[in-house]
Amino acid sequence: MASVVRSSKYRHVFGTTAKREDSFENLRVATSAWDSNFVTANPKYVAVNWAASGGGAFCVVPQALTGKLRGDFPVFSAHQGAVLDTAFSPFDDNVIASAAEDHQVMVWRVPEDLEEREEDVTEPTAVLRGHGRKVGHVVWNPVAEGVLAASSSDNTVRIWDVERAEVRQTLGGFGDAVMSIAWSPDGTQLAATCRDKKLRIFDARTGRVEHEAASHTGIKGSRVAWLGADRLATTGFSRTSGREVWVWDAALAPVTRMDVDTSAGMLMPFYDAGTRVLYVAGKGDGNIRYYEFADDKLHFLSELQSPEPQRGLGVMPRRGVDVPRCEVMRFYKVASNSLVEPISFRVPRKSESFQSDIYPPAHAGCPALSAEEYFAGKCAQPKMVDMEVIYRDGPLIVGSGAPPVQSSAFVTVSAPVSVSAPVAQRSAPAPQQPTPVPQQPTPVAQCPVPERQSPVSQNQSPASQNQTPQRQSPAPEPSELISLREETARLQLALTQAQKAATDASTRERNTQQQLDDASRQLSDHELTARKLQAQIDAGVSADQLHAVESKLQAAVNDADSLRADLDRASMQAEEYRRKLEQATNKASEHEKTSAELQKDLQTAIQAANALALAAEKAVDNL
Repeated sequence: MASVVRSSKYRHVFGTTAKREDSFENLRVATSAWDSNFVTANPKYVAVNWAASGGGAFCVVPQALTGKLRGDFPVFSAHQGAVLDTAFSPFDDNVIASAAEDHQVMVWRVPEDLEEREEDVTEPTAVLRGHGRKVGHVVWNPVAEGVLAASSSDNTVRIWDVERAEVRQTLGGFGDAVMSIAWSPDGTQLAATCRDKKLRIFDARTGRVEHEAASHTGIKGSRVAWLGADRLATTGFSRTSGREVWVWDAALAPVTRMDVDTSAGMLMPFYDAGTRVLYVAGKGDGNIRYYEFADDKLHFLSELQSPEPQRGLGVMPRRGVDVPRCEVMRFYKVASNSLVEPISFRVPRKSESFQSDIYPPAHAGCPALSAEEYFAGKCAQPKMVDMEVIYRDGPLIVGSGAPPVQSSAFVTVSAPVSVSAPVAQRSAPAPQQPTPVPQQPTPVAQCPVPERQSPVSQNQSPASQNQTPQRQSPAPEPSELISLREETARLQLALTQAQKAATDASTRERNTQQQLDDASRQLSDHELTARKLQAQIDAGVSADQLHAVESKLQAAVNDADSLRADLDRASMQAEEYRRKLEQATNKASEHEKTSAELQKDLQTAIQAANALALAAEKAVDNL
C-alpha cells in the first residue's frame, strides 16, 4: 500500500529557543507602532531599533556579546526622528542602513572597537535626502553593490546609488502608503504592497510598473516575499479580518490561497530559497509556522509555538547558520522591550559529516555587479558559495577586514531555478481574483534572457498503475449471500445516515450563508461609515495627527492582543480552580455522608447502651 505521507527532507525540522544566557538582554527596543521587524542580523552583529528620547537611534551588538548588555553601550544616533527600519549590507557585514521619521536614510560603518567604545556613533558615512515623508523600509539589492531601495509615506520608492548619495530611479503610481518592498533574486525587479490593497512589480531601473493586481481585501496592510525567481508570496487579511497567505506567479496571476487564522497581528513572511521553506510568523503571538513550497503549493511542515508573543523577527543569512549542527534557519525574536532571543531551526541528523542534501549553495556575500554596471543595464545572478566551506570554516563574514573567499568556493549559477511547475501545468484552479492589468514588460539593455529547465515531475507512475485489473468473481455460496444481505443492510443504514447528515449540513450551510450575507451587509454599512469618518478626518485632521491616531490604534491593537493572552491565561487558571473546587466539593460531600452514617451508628449505640443499663437496673431490683 502506497504511503500517504509526503516525502521531504525538511519534514522533521524543529525549532528551539535559545537559553537566557545565549540571548540579548537589557536592551531598549523601540515601541513604535510602525510595521517593521525591529531587528536585523548578520554573522557578525545584531541590530535593534532603539527607544531613544529626543531623536532616533539604533543599537548594533556583536553576536558574541550575549547576556545582559551594559547600560552605557554605544548607539548609532544622528536621526532627528525615530528609527523605523535597519538593514545590513549583504556584501559588507560592517555596513548598515537606517530609515527614520525624519525623512532621511543614513548609511553607517560599524567601528571595529564597538565593544570597547564608550561614546555613541554619530557620524554616518552617507546621508540620503529626498523623501517627502517618513521612510519606513530599506532593502539592499542582492546582486549590485551599493544599490538601496527605500520606501516612504510620500507614496514612492526610491532606488539609491549609495556611493554617489543620489536617487537613480523613483517608483511611483501608489495610491497610498507603501507597506513592504522586496527585491527579486536577480535584483532587476522590485515587488511592493500598498495600503491601496494592490500588489505591484516594478522594473527597478526604468521605474515602469510591469504588473499590478488587486491583493488582500483587509484594511490592516500586507507584506510580500519572493519565492525564487518566478513566484511571490503575500501575507495579509481577508475582508472578514482573517489572516491569509497568497501565492502569485511572476505576472501576478494568483496561484493558490491559504487561510491561516483570525488573529489580529500582521503575518511576517521569510523565505529560504535554498530549502524552499516559507516561514510565517505572527506579530502579537508566539507562533512560527513553516511550509515547504513545491508544485505551486504550500505544504505544512510544522509549527513552533511559544507563550511569549513576538513584536518582530530578524533573520540570519544562510552563510551564518550553524552547519555542523544541521541548522537551516535562525531567527532573532523581539520577545519584550528588553530581550531578543535567537531561535534555531534544525534538521535532526545523527551523522556529524557535512549533509550536502540539505545544504544547497548559499548567497556568498560578494557582489556580482557594481552600481554603475547595474544602472547601465547589465544583469547577473547572485554569487553563490558551497555550504561545505561554511561547515569547514564556520560562518562566512564578508566585507572590509574579513578574509577573502577562495574562488574555488564559489558555485556558478547560470540562470534562476524555477521552484514550481509552470502555470500552464497546474492541476488546481487558481482562486478568483480581478484580472491584473495586462502590460508588456520593459526590456533591459544588455540583459540576456535566462533559459529555464522544464521541471520534471518526480511523482509520475506507470500507466499500468492507473488501470484497475479485472478478475472473474466466483459464484457466491449461500452463507456468502447471507453475509452480502447483512452487508447491504448495513450499507443501506449508513446511506440513510449519510443522507440525513447531508441534509443537516445543507441546512447549516444555508444558515451560515444567511449569517455571511448579514455580516456582509453589516460590513458594507461599517465601510460606508468608515469612509464618512475618513472624509471627516481628511477634512479636519493633519497628516501628523493621522499618523498619531494610527500609532495609537496599533498600540491599542497590541494592548488588546496582550489582554487577550492574559484573559486566556486567566481563563485557564479559573478552569483549573473550578476543577479543584469541584473535587473539594465532592470530597466534602463524601465526608458529610460518612459523618451522617457515623452519627446514625452512634445513636444506635447510645440506644443499645441505655437498654442495657435499664436491664441492669431491673436485674439489681430483682436481686
